[in-house]
Amino acid sequence: MREMTQAYPGRAGATVPTAPAGLVELVGECLTQPPEAERPVIVLLGPRGSGASDAHGALMARFGTDQAPFAYLNFGSEQPLRPRYALGLIARQLERKLARYRVSRFPRLTLGLLASDSDIGDLGTVPLRDQRRQLHRRLSHFEDRTFENYGDYLSGFLQVGRSALGLPAGIPSVFEDMVMGAARDGARMVSGLLSRHRFTESARWYAEHRLTGGSNPWDAVIELNHWRLGSAENVEKLEQILFAAFLEDLRRNAELSFAPGSYLLLLDGCHTEHGRRFLQLLLTTREDTWTATRSLGSPTAPTGDPLTVVASTNRWLPGWGPPSGEPWGWSVRTPDHAGLSDWRRRRPPGSGAYWYPLRLRDLTLDEVRTRLSDRPQRDPALAPFVHRLTCGLPRAVQQVLTLLDQADLPAGSGHERAAWLRRLPERTLPGPIRPAQLGRQDGRRQGGGRTGAGRQEARQDGDGPGRRTSADRPPLPAGDEGVRLVEAALDPLLDGFDAAERATLEACAATPDLSVGCQVFGEGAGSARAEPSGSLFTKAHAGFLLAHGHPDDRPVLHPWPRRLLLWRLAERPGDWEAAHQRLSDHYTAEGQPVRAMYHRLALQQIGAVTEFLVRRLESVDTPRWVAEFNTVTAAPTRVPLEKVYRDLLGPLTRSLSAAETPLEAAVRGLLVARWLWNDPLVDPEMRLGPTLAARFERLSEEHPRGESLHLLNEAERYRSWIHPQTWVEEG
Repeated sequence: MREMTQAYPGRAGATVPTAPAGLVELVGECLTQPPEAERPVIVLLGPRGSGASDAHGALMARFGTDQAPFAYLNFGSEQPLRPRYALGLIARQLERKLARYRVSRFPRLTLGLLASDSDIGDLGTVPLRDQRRQLHRRLSHFEDRTFENYGDYLSGFLQVGRSALGLPAGIPSVFEDMVMGAARDGARMVSGLLSRHRFTESARWYAEHRLTGGSNPWDAVIELNHWRLGSAENVEKLEQILFAAFLEDLRRNAELSFAPGSYLLLLDGCHTEHGRRFLQLLLTTREDTWTATRSLGSPTAPTGDPLTVVASTNRWLPGWGPPSGEPWGWSVRTPDHAGLSDWRRRRPPGSGAYWYPLRLRDLTLDEVRTRLSDRPQRDPALAPFVHRLTCGLPRAVQQVLTLLDQADLPAGSGHERAAWLRRLPERTLPGPIRPAQLGRQDGRRQGGGRTGAGRQEARQDGDGPGRRTSADRPPLPAGDEGVRLVEAALDPLLDGFDAAERATLEACAATPDLSVGCQVFGEGAGSARAEPSGSLFTKAHAGFLLAHGHPDDRPVLHPWPRRLLLWRLAERPGDWEAAHQRLSDHYTAEGQPVRAMYHRLALQQIGAVTEFLVRRLESVDTPRWVAEFNTVTAAPTRVPLEKVYRDLLGPLTRSLSAAETPLEAAVRGLLVARWLWNDPLVDPEMRLGPTLAARFERLSEEHPRGESLHLLNEAERYRSWIHPQTWVEEG
């Protein structure tokens, strides 16, 4: 597994965006292809907070300074972005001058946008013999007016779509200035679009396009104007031909001397309606080009374009079929093993051929440790705790580190710090609640409120020495500050779920297997293959709330949202008990006693679970018993918030039965220790490891007929515990 790549050195104290090394290499490979080569539409998949915006920022930093012109759009911003405005903003950004290249121009796209602009008016009211002359007069007048107001026509699109330029959190300011400057300043020169030669050349291209039916150049441009006010079918044709013009301008630019051979387009928030529409139009245009070229009898003629696209979505797109991906033909993998050769080898025929879906993975333990080590006030010894708690989900790691940076975190290890960490989900993220909390951004970053972050105002948090200002903290997504961690982390992950669905999902989280939870609590998704349209199971699956690559292939909730859902459920003791009792009854009826005991332990029925495990010692071999024991003791805990492992171990281990045998006592002590050890909020630094080792040794003595060597090996495993790089929740 390759490490994350830090693509830009950043400013002192700045949070620097990172991307998987495999993704950076893939994009670099795409950018070095010949302009006419076919390239995939790379789609980064993952739940909110999985690192897609960071990846966009890292790619921007790595390639945007001098290697290729780039454009960034955030379809998840507050401002809906129709295709024509998206194309205008993209073209304006791609016109930015790089030192090693000539400026790129977009005459065909600009003409199409001008001809179909609402300010040109409806030429249908003009006599046919006068339409050509009237069109030329209106276009010239309109471009002159926009030049006076904005610098040139494309810069005017900034007034409509500025919010979509909200950049990812943590981007160094130089790249913010590059994007905003390119969009804001324009060329400050007349483009010459409407000179006789350039107008005729662009208009002739429209006349030759299949959608205009072979009309002459003047009539083709007039037809674009009519399409704007026509039927939905005509509007569809207008959008398609504008995309074709954009890609043709890119091809023509790349043919010129000293011109860039590749362009980079970064699209955030493509799960939205307008994001999906943009991607579909782009893919349709590429497929049409391929079909048209092949229909001319040129099987080897180039059909590509010089645009490398990296999109991100936190929802499975509807056009891909069910979230399993099987009918679509793509087996989604992580970016670590991505490459053009992999895409070419695995791309399916048909509509999926141009996609390249990549599932963003969680951070490894070493990557979390690196983030803890980049500031001297942080304690890298807490890396295993942070990793166990969050399972490495990037935004969750950032939020937890923000809380750990607070000055009231007790120094050193011990009971005081364990007690502080015990209440972490209900701790409030530092900073004021800004008026723009519900999605807007402050400062110069406009509108990317759902994925970006405004600049932090330097503010003193207290009067005592050692207090850190908010400028010292990693930037938080807008709206996180002043909110409990459990809400700040969970609410974005459950975006699109209503209150009833969230309540049901909290009950479903009582079992790791979401399909079983949905079945028991009324959703009807009895298995991973039963995905009723619109069901809670399908929404969770499509929103990437399931753990990716779980060993036994069960539809298991990702440990981080599940932990938060369980925290909310535990705040309602009656609902906690009802949910686990129903699940225990369900598994008992299904003949799965081990999973039933998992839920009985969650209900703190320690005596009954101990009796079951003692009986299993006599009926199964030791390796299987240990596996079942691990499954049972992975049950969630609902213990008092003011108590940690040291306060709970003794009282829970003591039996109320005077007739308890030494074997039962050994099993009970081991059961309680493993159950508490398994919860990172109860035993954050895994201090119960030596206790577990001693209790496994005691069990080997009390059960001599078992395979003592296996139990002793387990004892040694806990005594010399090695933290895994990737954490998979048991149960």
